[in-house]
Amino acid sequence: MAQSLILMHTAITVVGIVLLIIAARINPVIVLVLGSLYLGLATGLGFDRTAEAVTEGFGDLMAEVGLIIGFGILLGALLSATGTLQRIVELFLRAFGGKRAPYALGLSAGVVFPSIYFDVALVMMAPIARSVAARTGLGVAAVGGALAIGLEVGLLLVLPGSAAVAVSGSFGVSPGLMVLNGLIIGVLAIVISVFLHGKLVGRTWNPAKDEALGESGAQDITVNGDATPKRNLPLPVLVLPVLVPLLLIVAGTVSETAGLELGWIGFLAEPVVALLVGLLLGCAITVYMFDRDAVERALTRGASTSGTILLFTGVAGSLGEVISRTGVGDIVAGMFTASSASPLLLAWLVAALLRLAQGSGSVAAITAATLLVPIMGQLGASAVLVAMAAGAGAAFGGHVSDNSFWMFRSLLGLSTRGTFQVYTVAQSILSVVTLALVLGASAFA
Repeated sequence: MAQSLILMHTAITVVGIVLLIIAARINPVIVLVLGSLYLGLATGLGFDRTAEAVTEGFGDLMAEVGLIIGFGILLGALLSATGTLQRIVELFLRAFGGKRAPYALGLSAGVVFPSIYFDVALVMMAPIARSVAARTGLGVAAVGGALAIGLEVGLLLVLPGSAAVAVSGSFGVSPGLMVLNGLIIGVLAIVISVFLHGKLVGRTWNPAKDEALGESGAQDITVNGDATPKRNLPLPVLVLPVLVPLLLIVAGTVSETAGLELGWIGFLAEPVVALLVGLLLGCAITVYMFDRDAVERALTRGASTSGTILLFTGVAGSLGEVISRTGVGDIVAGMFTASSASPLLLAWLVAALLRLAQGSGSVAAITAATLLVPIMGQLGASAVLVAMAAGAGAAFGGHVSDNSFWMFRSLLGLSTRGTFQVYTVAQSILSVVTLALVLGASAFA
C-alpha cells in the first residue's frame, strides 16, 4: 500500500478515536479496539494479522507493565490505609508550601526519579499528586501536568533515565556531559513548563468535563478508611515500602553502569521484584499497626480499581502494536536525511513526528538518534545538544496510542478531554520550551 494511504488511515484512526470518546462518549476500551481493527484492515494487514496484532499488543504490554501497575496500586492502597500518604503530603506541603507544590512535584519526578521505570514512578507518585491537588486547592490539572512534565524530563533528558541513556550512548556523549546538560536544561524546562501549563489550564480547565473520578476508578486516597491504629510507627519506617523498592532499582542501575555483574542485585532491582518487596513490607507494617483484616480490606480496595487501569493500558498496547506493524514509524523515519535546516531543529522534528506517529516517547527518541547518528558529521552540531533536541522532540504530542496517556487518565481520575490537557498539552509545552533552551545553549556552545 502507498505510504500516503497508510499515513492517511493512521490519521483517520487517531482522529476517529478521539471523536468517538469525547464527542460520542463511547467507552475508550471499545473505541481503542475498534480503532486498532480498522487501522489493521485498512492498511492491508488482513484479518488474521490484524487480530493477532491486537491480542499480542495487549499481551506484550501487560507482560511488561501489568504486574508493575498492579503492585503499585496495591502498595498505594496499603500506604493509604496506614495514613502514610497523608503524612507524606503534609510533610511535602510544610516543606514547599501550597503554591510551590507543582514545581516541587515536577522537580522531584524529573531529578530524583529518572532512574526509576516511568510507569513505576507514575503509579507511586500519582496518589501523592492527587492528594496535593486536593489539599492545596490547586486542582488536579496543574499538579497532574507538573507530574507529567517531570516524569518526561526524567525519562528523556536526565541520566539515568532509560531513553536518555540510550540516546546519549548512540551519539557517544559522555555520561558526565549528559548529566550536566540534562540537569541544567531539565530543571529550567520543568520550572518554565510548569508555570506556562498552570497558566493555560487555569483558563481552559472545566471540572465537569475534564474530571471523571467515578468513571476512571482512580483511588481516592485522601481519606483513611481504616480504624484507629493499635500501634503507631514513625514516618521513616512507614515510607520503607516506597524507599526500599526505589533503592533496589537505583542499586541495579548503579551496578550495571559500573559494570558489576552481581546476579542477586539485578534480580532484586527488577521493577516487579522490587515492588513486590515493597508490597510485602507494606503488608507487614499494616498488620503491625492494625491487623490482618486491615490488609485484606486495603488490598481488596486496590484490586477493585486496578482492573480498569490495566484494561485501558492494555488496549493502548493493541493500538500501538497495529501502528508498529503498519510501518508508520519507518515511513516517517525515511523522510529525513541531512539537510540545510538547523540540525537541532531537524533532530527535534524527527523525534516529534515519530512520537505523533507511534506513541512512545522512548521509541521516538531512540529511533531519532539511530537515524541521525550516521549523518552527525554532516550536521556539524554538538552531539550532546542534538541528543537534548531529540529528547525534547520525543516529548511532543503523546496521545491515545501511548499507554501512559491512559494510565494518567485512570490514576488521576480524568476524562479523556482532561487527559489531553494534563498529559498531551503539558508535555508538548515541555517539548517546545526544551527546544528553545537547547537552541539558546547552542549560541554558547
